[in-house]
Amino acid sequence: MIHYTCDRCNCELTPNEDLRYSVQVEIKAVFDTATDFVEDVDTDHLLELNEILERLGDDESDAIGEDVYQRRRYDLCSGCFRQYQKNPLGREHSLSFGFSAN
Repeated sequence: MIHYTCDRCNCELTPNEDLRYSVQVEIKAVFDTATDFVEDVDTDHLLELNEILERLGDDESDAIGEDVYQRRRYDLCSGCFRQYQKNPLGREHSLSFGFSAN
């Protein structure tokens, strides 16, 4: 039997009884290109691509990889999903002032 728990509150989710939500988050680094870029005619793009592919096997590139791209998946119960919908970034709510009707 498959066992599920809510990744937010850790309550058990019974597959045939409880509604379970799957939230997938994809995180990508964004590199803005310079607008004043002048392409060097003598640049060997195949050589640059080959060097990048060779570096992919390095131990150092594994550490950089998480900074560039991540994909995560979370299981949420109904209550936690409603909370997630209201505030997906987990920002603290600003204080609201309650004034009397005088």
